[in-house]
Amino acid sequence: MKADVPLREKISDVAGPKEAGYDAWKRAKVERALADCDDRHKMIPAEQVWRELGLED
Repeated sequence: MKADVPLREKISDVAGPKEAGYDAWKRAKVERALADCDDRHKMIPAEQVWRELGLED
């Protein structure tokens, strides 16, 4: 029987190596989203999100 491999290593093997620049892209995306949160006019109203996803009662 195979020795237990930690889940983190299993996921890494499946996903493969990160592409060059991925970490910078991800950081920039998060920073843009945080900046957008400061301007409430850019945000989508929660009611609209719920309606579009079909989650409203």
